[in-house]
Amino acid sequence: MPVAKPHKHTKLTSSAGFSLIELVIGMLVMSIALAYFTNMLTNSNKFVADPWHQVRASELASALLSEINAKSFDENSDRNGGLIRCSSSDTGAVNCTSPANLGSDSESSRDDYDDVDDYHGLTQSGADIIEIVTSGNQSLSASYANYQLSVTVFYDANFDGVDDAAIGAHKLIRVTVTDPLNNQIQFASYRSNY
Repeated sequence: MPVAKPHKHTKLTSSAGFSLIELVIGMLVMSIALAYFTNMLTNSNKFVADPWHQVRASELASALLSEINAKSFDENSDRNGGLIRCSSSDTGAVNCTSPANLGSDSESSRDDYDDVDDYHGLTQSGADIIEIVTSGNQSLSASYANYQLSVTVFYDANFDGVDDAAIGAHKLIRVTVTDPLNNQIQFASYRSNY
């Protein structure tokens, strides 16, 4: 039987599998992509928690601002019907508290605060914050345990957010809430002498 001989011009090509270099490069690319993806997931966890903490901070600041705004404008304000405003041209009016003396007058605790500027310099955290929002509901205490807040109050008659360092008809109340991720969120309100 005659056997056919291959022609001299026939090429043998191998098409099975990958070379070693291709495998190493492929593994390197996959490991870089996996590391990048894992890092992206890890960093996204804090952004998922941010809205939750912002809502908690907003609730906390809202409760405290409501409490503060319910108080008198100043220690020297008329608390008997509010007919005589301090630092006004009203008959019998006395000067409002000077900017250097803003802060707690003789009150020893927040329960005794009777005017807006008593809250100036107030800083609270942990159990003290829980009293502001929960009103005795201890089931919520863990939700606010790692929050901190601070309050500043100053005269701002021109509404520019800067301390006027002079007696005016408006006080800016600024509450800064620090959440467990150390984000500081500021809330503000004005209280006017009317």
